[in-house]
Amino acid sequence: MTQETWLLTGGAGYIGAHIADEFIRAGKSVVIYDSLYQGLEHRISYLRTKHNIDIPLIKADIRDYNEIEGVIRKYKIDGIVHTAALKAVGESMEKPDEYFEVNLTATNELIDIAKRNNVKKFIFSSTAAVYGSPDSMDPCKEDGPKAPISPYGDSKFQAEAKVTAFINTPGNHGTSLRFFNVVGTAAPELLDNSVENLVPIVLGKLNAGKAPEIFGTDYPTTDGTCIRDYVDVRDIARAHLAAADATQPLPPALNIGTGRGASVREIIKLVLEATNKTDTQVIESPRRAGDPAFLCADINLAKTSMGFTARYLLEESIRSLF
Repeated sequence: MTQETWLLTGGAGYIGAHIADEFIRAGKSVVIYDSLYQGLEHRISYLRTKHNIDIPLIKADIRDYNEIEGVIRKYKIDGIVHTAALKAVGESMEKPDEYFEVNLTATNELIDIAKRNNVKKFIFSSTAAVYGSPDSMDPCKEDGPKAPISPYGDSKFQAEAKVTAFINTPGNHGTSLRFFNVVGTAAPELLDNSVENLVPIVLGKLNAGKAPEIFGTDYPTTDGTCIRDYVDVRDIARAHLAAADATQPLPPALNIGTGRGASVREIIKLVLEATNKTDTQVIESPRRAGDPAFLCADINLAKTSMGFTARYLLEESIRSLF
């Protein structure tokens, strides 16, 4: 069987590098395309050493369409995993035009380039932010209401439509993977360097000698704090591989989560235990606008359509960071 070659946009990022690791382990050839705006070159250096192979790294903007088309032709790309994006929800409120340009327009252009060059597989890294701030305490289903409340979530949701049109073309394959709150790491070299996710935020506070902060303790949940679905980044990578290798047509979008919720208070408690700082004071502040009480994945469709279920427990994900 001929080895598949996959282009991983954003492949030097936290999630992208884990996908690269998983694809290489499965015997696929990968080409990394990353502007290094958020990605880190040392992640690719680590993967080259770990797997003892050359991994091409093209340092270029996702909006450089001539460059990316040249890469697709040069390496005879079979499939694309598109993780390159701007992803800071707060920043997206301040720079909506840039978020739509990078997350929506560039995705549309990339798909058009894929079609011109006979690339038949396209896996889009989407987000639970497409669901917005649901009032329900039930898990989100893929066909349920979508009401993104930020340009980030909206740009991803609109981009999904282009992906769906691509995969509905006879002979094409793919899906949009909506992942929930990502946590964990496969190795210290691949750690999350962002300050957007709860666990890195808590760790950053602790490392600076500051108290972690809870926003809202009066939600209709067991302990009064928001509940989220935390999924290990290694499971995110496994989900992309499962989608890439699926032999049957996939639904247009799939939730990737654990189906289990954990509260903000529980997460902070686990981090404090892992860092031996259980006596640290936790600041309790008022709610932030737009934070839903409950946001968890209904995971049935991923299981039935491509046999995927999350493997890592939350405690394992937290421990992997230390």
